[in-house]
Amino acid sequence: MKHIDFKDRANKFISLEKEMENFVNELGLPEKLQELEIIRIWNECVGIPISNRTKSVFIAKNKLFVKVEDAVWRFELSLRKEEILKVFNERFQKIKPGKKIREIIFK
Repeated sequence: MKHIDFKDRANKFISLEKEMENFVNELGLPEKLQELEIIRIWNECVGIPISNRTKSVFIAKNKLFVKVEDAVWRFELSLRKEEILKVFNERFQKIKPGKKIREIIFK
């Protein structure tokens, strides 16, 4: 963690919101928070029965990767891929405006 010069900051007003944002960034939490948000969105899109059959969800190069429990569920999800992608993107763009997932990869 970087050193904070309290003498330099003594006469400056900094909002609590900005200070918390700096603190969270310093700890490297934005990436972890984004990962949790992606999982939350996935769970909302597919519901509990399906989310319980998936083991990991992450995004790389505008693709959503989902590890699925077995081939039967992977097939079921592949049939609903376009529907899931549409709903996921609607929710994803609320946290990442302008970003869009182009494809879902089920493994």
